[in-house]
Amino acid sequence: MNKKIALLGLGTVGTGVINLLRENEDLIHSSSGVNFTITHILVSNTEKTRNADVSGIRVTDDINEIQNADIDLAVEVMGGIDSTKDVIHSFLSRGIPVVTANKDMLAIHIDELEGTAHKHQSHLYYEAAVAGGIPIIHTMQHSLNANKISKVMGILNGTTNYILSKMTFDGWTYQDALKEAQAIGYAEADPTADVEGIDAARKTLLLARLAFNKKFKLEDVDLTGISAVDIKDIKLAENAGLTLKLLGVAEEIENKYHLAVEPIFVSTKHQLANVHYEKNAVFVNGNMIKEAMFYGPGAGGYETASAVVSDMINSVTVKSECSVRPEEYGLKTEEKADSAYYIRFNAHLSETEAYLASEDIQFDIISTAETAVKTVKINEAELKNIKDALAVEAVYKINGAE
Repeated sequence: MNKKIALLGLGTVGTGVINLLRENEDLIHSSSGVNFTITHILVSNTEKTRNADVSGIRVTDDINEIQNADIDLAVEVMGGIDSTKDVIHSFLSRGIPVVTANKDMLAIHIDELEGTAHKHQSHLYYEAAVAGGIPIIHTMQHSLNANKISKVMGILNGTTNYILSKMTFDGWTYQDALKEAQAIGYAEADPTADVEGIDAARKTLLLARLAFNKKFKLEDVDLTGISAVDIKDIKLAENAGLTLKLLGVAEEIENKYHLAVEPIFVSTKHQLANVHYEKNAVFVNGNMIKEAMFYGPGAGGYETASAVVSDMINSVTVKSECSVRPEEYGLKTEEKADSAYYIRFNAHLSETEAYLASEDIQFDIISTAETAVKTVKINEAELKNIKDALAVEAVYKINGAE
């Protein structure tokens, strides 16, 4: 069987797709019975030198040419949001399945595109949109679909995990770690989407949609990035056996939902504490499997291309309908689950101890010099009272992933 492919985009991932298909051609054919032939590639500059062999392939900057071509599958790795959504919509409405790695676009338009795919008996595949080379989307659609999932969370952004790892292991400040991440290509010149948690929020939304079969909007995700993290707190908490990670968390609380991205301290004994540098990890809590973790590369040309080509193969070999097409929006809960907290105060230890004791809040002292403590689990109201009564300089949840 031969499948004609239109590849939209020839950057790092698009180049990886071409090279992967060539290098593993025999393996892919033997496992799927399919020969994938890229017949068209869409680029913004046809004169640019490429790091992939495009001989025999029509390379064009005209999307209309590709939309009118005879193809069996479109693979979108060019980025963009609204205009890209329109392009994908045009293929799906013709019954042509689409593989995309575009989490920015999906976080806004996935419900519309899934509806179009269903209406025209097509399909939308997006394994590469969340956690790069980790096969979490297919796993949640096909391998965990016997479970009622109550929580999904994890380290979903390699840039921020790299920065926090450099701060933890090398004692670097946030600014120094960010500059290093930019120098080696892990962070963009404008790192806002990564360091303020926006990228992780998009992925958290897509995971929550699969986990709970509900629609969500980006504004449903509570955001706290890492740009205000002080190396002081990382070092103080390290002495208490805690490691800071930026986590995306989606959980069901009494038929409502809490979605958040925020830096959270986890025990150094927790599996997430051992996910370092650019690596990603996703935890899923199901009522039958209890807890499962999926670990691997969250980005990279070949790593992401691996997920893209996997979707290409699944577009042929996976015959069952596997789209999650939720009909209702998930109700956002205003109540947060109780949590333990790391808190650093601008106050004398005696004043802090006296207040916490008066409120019957149990705690352990992390630092006397800096007046930092670790509380037992408390609720939002108790935390607010602490902030109102004492000068709090830093506060983080502890073990929010457990």
